[in-house]
Amino acid sequence: MTTKGINTNKLLKDMGAVFTPVFYIFGIVAIASAIIVNGFEPVTVITALFLLFLAACAAADINKGIVPDLMVILIALLALVKFFTGIINLQSLISCLLGSLVMSVPMLIAALILKNSFGGGDIKMMAAAGLFLGLDKTIIAGLIAFLIAGCYGVYLLFTKKRSAKEKVKLAPYLALGCAFSELFGSAFLEILHTFI
Repeated sequence: MTTKGINTNKLLKDMGAVFTPVFYIFGIVAIASAIIVNGFEPVTVITALFLLFLAACAAADINKGIVPDLMVILIALLALVKFFTGIINLQSLISCLLGSLVMSVPMLIAALILKNSFGGGDIKMMAAAGLFLGLDKTIIAGLIAFLIAGCYGVYLLFTKKRSAKEKVKLAPYLALGCAFSELFGSAFLEILHTFI
């Protein structure tokens, strides 16, 4: 079997981890959220797909502890669709490129230095999501994700439901942060700018 055949089979095999009841629940919430926030506009389709792909990443991580590469590729392609449909322009392209690096590069460095700190799927997912979200929204997404994950981790440690050495499945928290940032990040930034 060729390398190309093996890679294609892996892409499809990993997708088997997505289709769980959790994915369908997350998916319905994602589509409903996109419609409620954006209304019935063309941008709603792109937002709904982004949230659906994030839901797939979260569900696969919960189910099998993986983030399917196909979902990461689809998120990155969706960022290109945003660019070519004029939702983002050349000026904001730089923001999107920086967004793909602002979280993923520190996560990669941490993964190289600290064993079991971040999985490769989490890093790739944040690179693709950052490309879609842009710099400001990616920073918001990361802050929200790590805040919620940290609070939940502390709760689990205090209730002795998990030891400090157990690996945390981070993709659901990253997906939640990215979803919040996509839906409410612009409004959050406007509120922030009024105080600064």
